[in-house]
Amino acid sequence: MTISSRSGIIILFVTIVISTLVLFPILQTVVERDPQLSAYDEDWNDISNFREALEENEEISYNVSAILSNPAVLDDISNPSSSLLVIAGTESPYTNLELEILVRFMENGGSILVLGDYDYSNTIAQLFDIEFVQNKLWDQNYKGNVSLIQTTAYLGPSQSYSVLLNDPVAIKEMRDPQSKEVGWTGNVVWSQNELMKTSKNSWIDSDNDGAITPDDEAAPVSGFWLGIEYGIRTTDGENLGSAVFISDSSIGINHMWNEAQNSEFLIALVAKILPNGGTVLFDESRHTQESFGSSLFQAALGFYFLLSGDTLILQVIRLNVLVAVIILTMALSLRQPEPRRWLHLFDIRKPRPFRSYGHNLENGIRALQEVFLERLRLKHQIYEFDDRPRKERIKILPNLLNSYNIPLDDDFKMLVGAPKQIRPNDLKRIAQKLSAW
Repeated sequence: MTISSRSGIIILFVTIVISTLVLFPILQTVVERDPQLSAYDEDWNDISNFREALEENEEISYNVSAILSNPAVLDDISNPSSSLLVIAGTESPYTNLELEILVRFMENGGSILVLGDYDYSNTIAQLFDIEFVQNKLWDQNYKGNVSLIQTTAYLGPSQSYSVLLNDPVAIKEMRDPQSKEVGWTGNVVWSQNELMKTSKNSWIDSDNDGAITPDDEAAPVSGFWLGIEYGIRTTDGENLGSAVFISDSSIGINHMWNEAQNSEFLIALVAKILPNGGTVLFDESRHTQESFGSSLFQAALGFYFLLSGDTLILQVIRLNVLVAVIILTMALSLRQPEPRRWLHLFDIRKPRPFRSYGHNLENGIRALQEVFLERLRLKHQIYEFDDRPRKERIKILPNLLNSYNIPLDDDFKMLVGAPKQIRPNDLKRIAQKLSAW
């Protein structure tokens, strides 16, 4: 059967419309992720305060900048020995090629500071045969909330800081070392310096059941690592770069900046790495775009204008480039899953509903319900909540409150019993109550 030119145009138009109205919204929902831990955004879960403190430091002068594309620009740094790369929240893994660039950077004298936890920081940690354990870390030494672990960070014999960490993980040595497989030249060694640890009364929830069981891993007497520093040198003793790993990506976020001595510690840590000042680079390439749509548009537009001209052949080329970019962007975006537990949902001290759900009241209520029910489960060891979704938990909650003899104030009753009565001010008040609960 032959198809006329007119029919072909109609079919093409209908295909484009269907793809636009059906396929793209689905991809938008699946792929879109809320960027966080950016040094250049000012939300509660970004690290702009950290960046500004370095820029405004009156004691040591820093040239603060960012990497927006990929770490390849590190090869162009003229003086790596006075440069520090800050990696906060690795939302996509580093490739082997990028790891080789990091290795070259450190072997040339550069330093890195990695703030990680449930993200993809293990792709960097493997360079030193360590790993961020991807299980909940519990410690009896906490402040107000089991997710907020208190510890002391040591930068020298007489230089210590009280630090408050937000849902950190443990750092452990890898059972199967990977460092020899990722590009070290072979004539470098490194020394290990512990910066901070958990208390001896801590454990890793290996089975993720929220309780201490025989399957969990108890801490040694010395505790688990929470921060560790590696000094890199040649086999001849020449000092090269350094690498610092801290097992909490949110230690420097704006919301935690003034908690305990977090800000003083981070500023002092950078000063220790760069005592004479230098360049501080924030790796923004590890953070997602505001949306799949904006990322796609920017990429496609760039390629479109790459080929200028009005000839028919160039118009055809540009059209094919646009189609290729769309397909490639979809593939790359869908390939990479979001880091597990990346949002730190159960840390009720951070009012995430007002950020991650686009200030949507209904979604904010659902998020607070999730937080409240999980805190209730952990606080009263309600095993009936295990492996149950939010709606089922709410359904059986009245009977459980009676059987466990748990009183609730009016705000919490409204949160789970009459959510339609909640207004934005009510939501903020309930979130504040949960922070102190």
